Amino acid sequence: MHRRRQFRRPILGRLTWAWLSAFGVIASLAGVFLYATLTDDGAGRIALPVEQLEQFARAAVAPQVNEAPDKNAAAGLRLSPPHLREGEAARGPEGFGGDHGEDADDALAYMDEALPDIAGNDPVTDVIITIDGKQQGDAPRDAGAATNAPRRTPIPDPDPDLLRATPLGKVPRIAPDGRKALNAYARPFRGDYSKPRIAIIVGGLGLNIALTERAIDELPPEISLSFAPYAKDLDFWTKKARDAGHEILIELPMEGYGENQQALGGAALLSTRTEQENLQRLDWLLSRFGGYFAATNYMGSKFSTNEAALTPILRKLHEAGVGYIDDTGAAFKAGAASGAALTMIDKIISAAPDDSGRRTVRRELTRLEQIAKAEGAAIGKTYAYAATLDEIAAWAAKLEDKSLSAAPVSAILQARTASRQKLN
Repeated sequence: MHRRRQFRRPILGRLTWAWLSAFGVIASLAGVFLYATLTDDGAGRIALPVEQLEQFARAAVAPQVNEAPDKNAAAGLRLSPPHLREGEAARGPEGFGGDHGEDADDALAYMDEALPDIAGNDPVTDVIITIDGKQQGDAPRDAGAATNAPRRTPIPDPDPDLLRATPLGKVPRIAPDGRKALNAYARPFRGDYSKPRIAIIVGGLGLNIALTERAIDELPPEISLSFAPYAKDLDFWTKKARDAGHEILIELPMEGYGENQQALGGAALLSTRTEQENLQRLDWLLSRFGGYFAATNYMGSKFSTNEAALTPILRKLHEAGVGYIDDTGAAFKAGAASGAALTMIDKIISAAPDDSGRRTVRRELTRLEQIAKAEGAAIGKTYAYAATLDEIAAWAAKLEDKSLSAAPVSAILQARTASRQKLN
């Protein structure tokens, strides 16, 4: 009887199988790593020149707007909330467009350290950014939704027809059918037109998570919110604000009087830069997020007095269908030349870093009421601090009892623009 011969694989075959198995394991690990790096399900650490940072970040790591940013997540660019610089007064002599004086808008600074340039004209260094992993848990609950639900009509999300692509991101444009951001993203005013109207802008949002969340959740939806362009997770926070019924603005850092120009960051609009350089920076600023109806200045007392520098900026905003709210009192001449929908702040409300400033905030809100009663409408502007938010929320709750109407700032901007056009 013949014994069945046991089959043995050739040695070469076993080696081949070993190599194929090892290659499969390596390929699987590489796939997992690439997936974690290129999506928001993992974390990666990448070094690249600053001028390439924004295009990369917006294309590859756009924040998920249905999840709240992790308050403890690492960040490559850390920004502190706006703060008062010592030795500089926040108030000045009264004048048109507000009673805060030409140096008052220099009293706030975005951050402690300078941000890098984004256009490549100044020395550019490499920065390390951390791409945050997917956040856990749900977005913070809207504390004011239950009590103010009927009033919190959401502002529409960014409309693709109102956007155009640039090398630095998508920026607003007038839609082919003539629609403008100025109208599309404005909160409708449903108050009593027979009563004096008061609008307030709360700015500096996005830099401090807790204060940003409080402003969105605790302030009435008639309060307009403006966001700092250098903040993180702007898509998330601006959507949250719109969903809560707040119309939003984008802040444009502009040259002021004083020596601390580094606080304005690399995208600042400066009178020492060429028109092309400033317009390039404006494109970057306008691409930071969508859904805003207007822009407003951050600082800018010097830039706003330079008609040759400011007019191209306002003209481009006009061509994009975006309004402009000025708090320096100096932009009106350039605005008239540009055709922009523009209005001035009537009163700067002091930002109260602590309880010692509460009385000043209350006094200035009372002054804003007086302006509204005398003129029919008034606009105030302030920056987000805990004590300031407390005082504005308490003040707004009693506004109807004083025969005054809370209005979104867009309503007053549009009314003043229409009135000016009739006169012309």
